[in-house]
Amino acid sequence: MEIIGYSPLYQKQVIRLWNDTLTADLIDENRFIKLVLCDENFSSELALLCIDQGELLGFLLSTKRIVPYMERGLEPERGFVNLIFVKKGYQHQGIGTKLMETAEKRMIEKGAKNITLAAYSPNYFFPGVDAAAYPHAVEFFKKLGYEATGEAVSMHRTLFDYRYPEAVKQKKDEYIKKGYDIQPFSYEYTFELLEFLLKNFGAGWKRNAYLAILNHVAHDTIKICTDKDGRIVGYCMRAIDGNPARFGPFGVREDLRSRGMGSILFHEMMYDMLSKGIYHVYLLWTHGDAQRFYERQGMRPYRSYQLMKKIIH
Repeated sequence: MEIIGYSPLYQKQVIRLWNDTLTADLIDENRFIKLVLCDENFSSELALLCIDQGELLGFLLSTKRIVPYMERGLEPERGFVNLIFVKKGYQHQGIGTKLMETAEKRMIEKGAKNITLAAYSPNYFFPGVDAAAYPHAVEFFKKLGYEATGEAVSMHRTLFDYRYPEAVKQKKDEYIKKGYDIQPFSYEYTFELLEFLLKNFGAGWKRNAYLAILNHVAHDTIKICTDKDGRIVGYCMRAIDGNPARFGPFGVREDLRSRGMGSILFHEMMYDMLSKGIYHVYLLWTHGDAQRFYERQGMRPYRSYQLMKKIIH
């Protein structure tokens, strides 16, 4: 039995074992290639295989940035364990621990002083550890020194019965009378939108819009709100990973929050999605006040996660 870096000879075994073990997070070869092998920070020495006589017994994907992530840069002290799985029948025999120790050692050698589980931007599969889907996972990571830092949920709702709320329509009319306008993104707003997102929400949000603009889909997947002077004060988008039903992110300028603008943008997007024949909406990661907002809009959690991290001493 040995731990080796990724080899394409085992690709089909990796995908097959992934789907046999991570049963709540299935993948096909196209997504594997796109989100793993074609990730700009993929490193074969951090994608670990446990092999015994040509048979794959376990796989661990970890990441250390080699390409700057917008204004976040390289995050030199940060590493990620994106996911790990071990073949049924071979679990609880130390294979997972060996994979983790090997990945941690290699990331520490590259400067990591803290390691985050799962929540690697931009290509995360889930934001944390789903204890309901994988009952032994939380304790496994705790034994290795990982601590819970918070909770998050994935949420969804059907749009088959969706109707634009009358109260939100009235609030929209009030804003329009004050000179605000909600419209599909147009490319003349490229610079302003990217600057608005970076200033108000950070590099990750800017990157989502940047890619939508670069791929010429922003006019279909992004809505903006402008004030009477034509300045962007809010925005909403979907399909950041190419799935038309995936919602978010969205937000408004700080001084306009809790005044109904967020609800308007949310329902403008729901209405637009339904008109395009999209009958389901979901988001992968939210918590706290944002979760409560979505619940008021009719969305419900369908998975919950422990967010976990390890500080290297």
